[in-house]
Amino acid sequence: MKPNSIYQSVIEILDLYSFEVKIEIILKRWAVKNRFAGSSDRRKIRDLIFDILRQKKSCEYAGGGSSGRNLLIGYLKLNNVDLKGALDGSPHGPGKLTSIERDFNVDLSDLDFIYKLDIPGWLVPIIKRSTGDDFSEIVKILRTRSVTQLRVNLKKISREKAIVLLLKDKISAELNLLCSSALDILGGAPNIMRSSAYINGFVELQDAGSQLMSQLITTNNNDKILDLCAGAGGKSLAIACNTNVLAHFYAADVNYERMKDIQTRSKRAGVKIRLLNDVSLTAPYDKIIIDAPCSGSGSWRRDPEGKWLLDKDKLSNYLKTQKKLILQGIGLLRDGGHIVYITCSILDIENEKLINNLMVSSKSFKIINKKSILPSLDSDGFFGAVLKKI
Repeated sequence: MKPNSIYQSVIEILDLYSFEVKIEIILKRWAVKNRFAGSSDRRKIRDLIFDILRQKKSCEYAGGGSSGRNLLIGYLKLNNVDLKGALDGSPHGPGKLTSIERDFNVDLSDLDFIYKLDIPGWLVPIIKRSTGDDFSEIVKILRTRSVTQLRVNLKKISREKAIVLLLKDKISAELNLLCSSALDILGGAPNIMRSSAYINGFVELQDAGSQLMSQLITTNNNDKILDLCAGAGGKSLAIACNTNVLAHFYAADVNYERMKDIQTRSKRAGVKIRLLNDVSLTAPYDKIIIDAPCSGSGSWRRDPEGKWLLDKDKLSNYLKTQKKLILQGIGLLRDGGHIVYITCSILDIENEKLINNLMVSSKSFKIINKKSILPSLDSDGFFGAVLKKI
C-alpha cells in the first residue's frame, strides 16, 4: 500500500472507533474485511493509529476536530508532514485538502501546552505532584512509542549469547542499561514469537521496568512464593527464571482464564508454577507478589487507550482493590514474610501514599524497601515496595 492509502485506512478505522470497543478488536475486524492489506501494511496502520491515540487531544487541537480525518491532519501537522502531499486526492487515498482545512491554523509553538493536552485534565495536578520537576519530560515521553523489550532467561543463556541467537532470525537487540536481564529490540521485530530464541524459552517479551520490579524479591531454598494477581504470569516467571535456589511457585488470579498461558510459558522456560483456585489451601506463604490492578499510567505508551478510559470512579475502585489485596496478602503470609507490591503507575496515590497510609492504619506490616521508575527511553513507569509482615 502507498502512504496515501495507509492514511485513508487510518481515517476509516478511526471513524469506526469508539472507546466502547478496544482498538485492537476494530483493527482485527478491519483486517478481515480488507484482506488486500498485507502484514507489513497492517503493522504500519496499527503503529500510526496508536501514535494518534497517544497524542489524541493535541491532534484534535491541531486538526480542528475529532473525526478520523481531523485527527490525521492534526497528527501530520504536529509531525511536520506535508499536508498537500498527504491529502492530494490520489486514488485510494484521502480526499484532497480543502481550503478550510488548509487555512485552519492554531499556535503549535508552545510545546509544553501541546504535550499537556495529551494528559486527561483532571489527572494533570496528580501527575504533576507525583513526578515533580520531571513532569514536563514525562508528559512528553508518554506521547512517544516505547521500545520492544525482552527478558532473557538467565537460567538458560546469557544476554550476550541471546543477542547472537536473535540475530540468526534477523532480530537486532542490545543490552538494556536499566535491568540486568533485559534486552532492547532495535528497529522493531514483528517475528519475535516465531524466533528460535523465543520458541526455546531463551527470551520472553517483558518491559525492563517490570523485570526490575521482579528483582525486588529475594528467594531462599524451599520458599513458597505466591503470585496473587498472576494474569499471564510475567512476574512469577521472571522471578523463577532469575533464581538458582529451589523455591515453590504458585499462581492465582480472580479470573482463572487469564492464567491459561502460564503452563505453556513455564514449560518453555523450564520452570514449574502451580496454578491455584483456592490460595488458602497452600497458605502460609513466605513471599507474595501483588502486581496490583492500577491506572496503568506508567505504561500508557503501550496502552494509550488506558489514559482516555480512566476516570475518577475507576481510579477510586483501583485504590480500594489495591488496599484489599495488600491486606489479603498479609493474611496469607507467615510471620515475617514479605509482600512485593507492584504497580505500573506513576500516581503517588497508588504507590507511596497508599502503602504509607495503609501501614499506619493496619499496623500489620512495615516497608523495608521501595523503588520507583518513571517512564523513560529505557522502560515504562513502575513502582515496587517490599512489605514485611509484623
